Amino acid sequence: MKQLTFLFLLFLSSFILSQNSNLENSYIEVLGSSVKKVVPNEIYLDIFLKERIEKGKKLNLETLENQLKNALINIDISAENLFISDVNAVISKTGWFTKEMFSTAKYTLKVSSPKKLKSFFNCLDELKITQVNITKATHSKLTELKKENKIAAIKAAKEKAYYLLDAINEKLGKPVFIKETESNKNQNFANTSNLLLNGYTSGISKLKRNKTITQFEEIVLKTSIFIKFKIE
Repeated sequence: MKQLTFLFLLFLSSFILSQNSNLENSYIEVLGSSVKKVVPNEIYLDIFLKERIEKGKKLNLETLENQLKNALINIDISAENLFISDVNAVISKTGWFTKEMFSTAKYTLKVSSPKKLKSFFNCLDELKITQVNITKATHSKLTELKKENKIAAIKAAKEKAYYLLDAINEKLGKPVFIKETESNKNQNFANTSNLLLNGYTSGISKLKRNKTITQFEEIVLKTSIFIKFKIE
Protein backbone atom coordinates (compact mmCIF):
# COMPACT_ATOMS: atom_id res chain seq x y z
CA MET A 1 0.00 0.00 0.00
CA LYS A 2 2.81 2.38 0.91
CA GLN A 3 4.50 1.53 -2.38
CA LEU A 4 1.33 2.40 -4.34
CA THR A 5 1.00 5.68 -2.44
CA PHE A 6 4.63 6.53 -3.21
CA LEU A 7 4.16 5.79 -6.91
CA PHE A 8 0.99 7.92 -7.01
CA LEU A 9 2.74 10.88 -5.36
CA LEU A 10 5.69 10.50 -7.74
CA PHE A 11 3.33 10.51 -10.73
CA LEU A 12 1.43 13.54 -9.38
CA SER A 13 4.61 15.56 -8.79
CA SER A 14 5.87 14.70 -12.29
CA PHE A 15 2.54 15.81 -13.76
CA ILE A 16 2.65 19.13 -11.86
CA LEU A 17 6.25 19.76 -12.95
CA SER A 18 5.28 19.00 -16.54
CA GLN A 19 2.37 21.44 -16.36
CA ASN A 20 4.58 24.14 -14.85
CA SER A 21 7.18 23.52 -17.54
CA ASN A 22 4.54 23.91 -20.25
CA LEU A 23 3.37 27.16 -18.68
CA GLU A 24 6.93 28.44 -18.51
CA ASN A 25 7.45 27.58 -22.18
CA SER A 26 4.35 29.44 -23.39
CA TYR A 27 5.27 31.95 -26.06
CA ILE A 28 3.95 34.02 -28.95
CA GLU A 29 5.57 34.41 -32.39
CA VAL A 30 5.04 37.60 -34.42
CA LEU A 31 6.36 39.23 -37.57
CA GLY A 32 6.89 42.99 -37.73
CA SER A 33 7.44 44.80 -41.03
CA SER A 34 8.42 48.27 -42.16
CA VAL A 35 8.64 49.90 -45.59
CA LYS A 36 10.46 53.17 -46.23
CA LYS A 37 10.58 55.01 -49.57
CA VAL A 38 13.47 57.37 -50.29
CA VAL A 39 14.27 59.61 -53.24
CA PRO A 40 17.89 59.00 -54.38
CA ASN A 41 20.32 61.84 -53.73
CA GLU A 42 23.34 60.21 -55.38
CA ILE A 43 22.78 59.41 -59.05
CA TYR A 44 25.74 58.29 -61.14
CA LEU A 45 25.98 58.58 -64.91
CA ASP A 46 28.48 57.55 -67.55
CA ILE A 47 28.88 60.26 -70.20
CA PHE A 48 30.65 59.56 -73.48
CA LEU A 49 32.44 62.32 -75.43
CA LYS A 50 34.02 61.93 -78.85
CA GLU A 51 36.13 64.38 -80.80
CA ARG A 52 34.47 65.55 -84.00
CA ILE A 53 34.79 67.89 -86.95
CA GLU A 54 32.44 70.86 -86.79
CA LYS A 55 32.42 73.62 -89.43
CA GLY A 56 35.76 72.41 -90.72
CA LYS A 57 37.35 72.59 -87.27
CA LYS A 58 38.27 69.69 -85.03
CA LEU A 59 36.80 69.88 -81.54
CA ASN A 60 39.24 68.08 -79.25
CA LEU A 61 38.44 66.44 -75.91
CA GLU A 62 39.66 69.41 -73.91
CA THR A 63 37.20 71.70 -75.70
CA LEU A 64 34.32 69.24 -75.31
CA GLU A 65 35.13 68.72 -71.63
CA ASN A 66 35.17 72.48 -70.99
CA GLN A 67 31.80 72.83 -72.74
CA LEU A 68 30.40 70.09 -70.52
CA LYS A 69 31.80 71.64 -67.33
CA ASN A 70 30.38 75.07 -68.22
CA ALA A 71 26.97 73.52 -68.86
CA LEU A 72 27.09 71.78 -65.47
CA ILE A 73 28.00 75.00 -63.67
CA ASN A 74 25.08 76.78 -65.37
CA ILE A 75 22.62 74.25 -63.92
CA ASP A 76 24.19 74.35 -60.45
CA ILE A 77 26.07 71.05 -60.66
CA SER A 78 29.66 71.29 -59.44
CA ALA A 79 32.29 70.44 -62.06
CA GLU A 80 34.10 68.61 -59.22
CA ASN A 81 31.43 65.92 -59.52
CA LEU A 82 32.71 65.08 -63.00
CA PHE A 83 35.50 62.50 -63.27
CA ILE A 84 37.21 61.05 -66.33
CA SER A 85 37.28 57.25 -66.16
CA ASP A 86 38.51 56.08 -69.56
CA VAL A 87 40.16 57.42 -72.74
CA ASN A 88 40.48 55.71 -76.11
CA ALA A 89 41.11 56.60 -79.74
CA VAL A 90 39.43 55.56 -82.97
CA ILE A 91 40.38 56.12 -86.60
CA SER A 92 37.57 57.50 -88.76
CA LYS A 93 37.33 58.47 -92.42
CA THR A 94 37.19 62.22 -93.00
CA GLY A 95 37.13 62.04 -96.79
CA TRP A 96 37.41 59.67 -99.73
CA PHE A 97 41.09 59.04 -99.18
CA THR A 98 41.75 60.56 -95.76
CA LYS A 99 41.50 59.22 -92.25
CA GLU A 100 42.00 60.87 -88.90
CA MET A 101 42.34 59.74 -85.31
CA PHE A 102 39.64 60.89 -82.89
CA SER A 103 39.88 60.49 -79.13
CA THR A 104 36.93 59.29 -77.07
CA ALA A 105 36.47 59.57 -73.32
CA LYS A 106 34.10 58.24 -70.71
CA TYR A 107 33.24 60.48 -67.76
CA THR A 108 31.41 59.71 -64.55
CA LEU A 109 29.05 62.36 -63.21
CA LYS A 110 27.33 62.42 -59.81
CA VAL A 111 24.14 64.45 -59.41
CA SER A 112 22.23 64.98 -56.19
CA SER A 113 18.59 64.81 -57.28
CA PRO A 114 16.25 63.74 -60.09
CA LYS A 115 15.51 67.45 -60.65
CA LYS A 116 19.16 68.21 -61.42
CA LEU A 117 19.36 65.10 -63.54
CA LYS A 118 16.45 66.41 -65.60
CA SER A 119 18.23 69.76 -65.98
CA PHE A 120 21.31 67.95 -67.25
CA PHE A 121 19.25 65.98 -69.75
CA ASN A 122 17.97 69.31 -71.08
CA CYS A 123 21.56 70.20 -72.03
CA LEU A 124 22.27 67.09 -74.10
CA ASP A 125 21.04 68.40 -77.44
CA GLU A 126 23.03 71.61 -77.16
CA LEU A 127 26.17 69.70 -76.15
CA LYS A 128 25.53 67.13 -78.90
CA ILE A 129 26.01 64.30 -76.43
CA THR A 130 24.32 61.16 -77.71
CA GLN A 131 25.24 58.53 -75.14
CA VAL A 132 24.61 58.70 -71.40
CA ASN A 133 24.06 55.71 -69.12
CA ILE A 134 22.58 55.91 -65.63
CA THR A 135 24.63 53.34 -63.72
CA LYS A 136 23.61 53.76 -60.10
CA ALA A 137 21.05 55.54 -57.94
CA THR A 138 21.41 55.43 -54.17
CA HIS A 139 21.26 57.62 -51.05
CA SER A 140 24.13 59.11 -49.06
CA LYS A 141 22.53 58.03 -45.76
CA LEU A 142 21.38 54.60 -46.90
CA THR A 143 22.99 52.74 -43.97
CA GLU A 144 21.31 55.04 -41.45
CA LEU A 145 17.96 54.74 -43.24
CA LYS A 146 18.20 50.94 -43.19
CA LYS A 147 18.90 51.06 -39.45
CA GLU A 148 15.84 53.25 -38.85
CA ASN A 149 13.74 50.85 -40.91
CA LYS A 150 14.90 47.86 -38.86
CA ILE A 151 14.07 49.67 -35.62
CA ALA A 152 10.60 50.48 -36.96
CA ALA A 153 10.08 46.81 -37.91
CA ILE A 154 11.09 45.45 -34.49
CA LYS A 155 8.87 48.01 -32.75
CA ALA A 156 5.98 46.95 -34.98
CA ALA A 157 6.56 43.31 -33.99
CA LYS A 158 6.54 44.16 -30.28
CA GLU A 159 3.39 46.27 -30.62
CA LYS A 160 1.64 43.45 -32.47
CA ALA A 161 2.57 40.91 -29.78
CA TYR A 162 1.42 43.29 -27.05
CA TYR A 163 -2.07 43.94 -28.41
CA LEU A 164 -2.63 40.28 -29.33
CA LEU A 165 -1.83 39.15 -25.79
CA ASP A 166 -3.77 42.04 -24.29
CA ALA A 167 -6.85 40.78 -26.14
CA ILE A 168 -6.67 37.51 -24.16
CA ASN A 169 -5.58 39.11 -20.86
CA GLU A 170 -2.01 37.84 -21.04
CA LYS A 171 1.21 39.76 -20.46
CA LEU A 172 4.14 40.08 -22.83
CA GLY A 173 7.44 38.66 -21.63
CA LYS A 174 11.01 38.96 -22.84
CA PRO A 175 12.03 38.05 -26.40
CA VAL A 176 13.78 34.68 -26.70
CA PHE A 177 14.48 34.69 -30.45
CA ILE A 178 14.88 37.45 -33.05
CA LYS A 179 15.49 36.99 -36.78
CA GLU A 180 15.76 39.69 -39.43
CA THR A 181 14.65 39.37 -43.03
CA GLU A 182 15.81 42.21 -45.29
CA SER A 183 14.31 41.84 -48.75
CA ASN A 184 16.50 44.49 -50.44
CA LYS A 185 19.97 43.11 -49.66
CA ASN A 186 22.46 43.64 -52.50
CA GLN A 187 19.82 45.53 -54.45
CA ASN A 188 20.98 47.88 -57.18
CA PHE A 189 18.70 50.86 -56.78
CA ALA A 190 19.20 52.03 -60.35
CA ASN A 191 16.32 50.41 -62.19
CA THR A 192 17.11 51.92 -65.56
CA SER A 193 14.02 50.54 -67.24
CA ASN A 194 11.93 52.94 -65.14
CA LEU A 195 14.01 56.10 -65.58
CA LEU A 196 12.17 58.44 -67.93
CA LEU A 197 13.53 61.96 -67.95
CA ASN A 198 12.68 64.90 -70.17
CA GLY A 199 11.81 62.91 -73.25
CA TYR A 200 14.71 60.49 -72.92
CA THR A 201 14.64 56.96 -71.65
CA SER A 202 17.95 55.71 -70.32
CA GLY A 203 19.03 52.12 -70.23
CA ILE A 204 22.37 50.41 -70.58
CA SER A 205 22.38 51.47 -74.23
CA LYS A 206 22.05 54.89 -75.87
CA LEU A 207 19.41 57.43 -74.96
CA LYS A 208 16.28 57.35 -77.07
CA ARG A 209 13.52 59.85 -77.66
CA ASN A 210 10.35 59.22 -75.69
CA LYS A 211 7.32 61.38 -74.93
CA THR A 212 6.70 59.87 -71.49
CA ILE A 213 6.42 62.24 -68.52
CA THR A 214 9.30 62.64 -66.10
CA GLN A 215 9.55 59.80 -63.57
CA PHE A 216 12.18 58.43 -61.23
CA GLU A 217 11.87 55.27 -59.20
CA GLU A 218 12.23 55.68 -55.44
CA ILE A 219 14.45 53.49 -53.30
CA VAL A 220 12.18 51.09 -51.41
CA LEU A 221 13.57 49.64 -48.17
CA LYS A 222 11.68 46.60 -46.88
CA THR A 223 12.52 44.91 -43.58
CA SER A 224 10.73 42.19 -41.62
CA ILE A 225 11.64 41.09 -38.09
CA PHE A 226 10.49 37.74 -36.64
CA ILE A 227 10.37 37.67 -32.82
CA LYS A 228 9.44 34.96 -30.35
CA PHE A 229 8.28 36.37 -26.98
CA LYS A 230 7.66 34.61 -23.69
CA ILE A 231 4.18 34.89 -22.22
CA GLU A 232 4.35 35.82 -18.54
